[in-house]
Amino acid sequence: MNFKEDSSSANVELAQKQADEIIEIFKIIRKSIGFKSEKSAKKYGFTAPQIGVIFHLHMMPSITLQSLSEHMNLTKSTVSGIVDRLEKQGVVTREIPKDNRRIVNLSISEEFKKNNDICKMKKEFMADFISESIKNADPKELEKMIYGLRQLSILLNENK
Repeated sequence: MNFKEDSSSANVELAQKQADEIIEIFKIIRKSIGFKSEKSAKKYGFTAPQIGVIFHLHMMPSITLQSLSEHMNLTKSTVSGIVDRLEKQGVVTREIPKDNRRIVNLSISEEFKKNNDICKMKKEFMADFISESIKNADPKELEKMIYGLRQLSILLNENK
């Protein structure tokens, strides 16, 4: 084996080790985000996926179940179950347009909108969720993290 082959093999090994470490860090972050989002959602009497549906429907009223599931990166059956529970609680309404009876549009119920400030809910949820965790961090270190995540995102998107 020559030096070039040794170097190439070492680079592949290092890249694999770093990839494994990145994956492990993302698993830990995902677990933390899941825990924090569930904790924040409970303040409003919902689960994290239910809050996600509420926030999506607030931003995109009259969306179809298919589109909502695509936006949330969840299966249609998962979103359908969440919507069913929210509809029973009076949070979500289903509307069948007169011009196309094959689709169902989902929206936040007027009653829920009247009794809840969804923008404030979202702001507080996000504050609990991320802002509270990073508020005491060094801003320069956070900028480095954000830059690194952007760069990783670019690298991952290049290899689609």
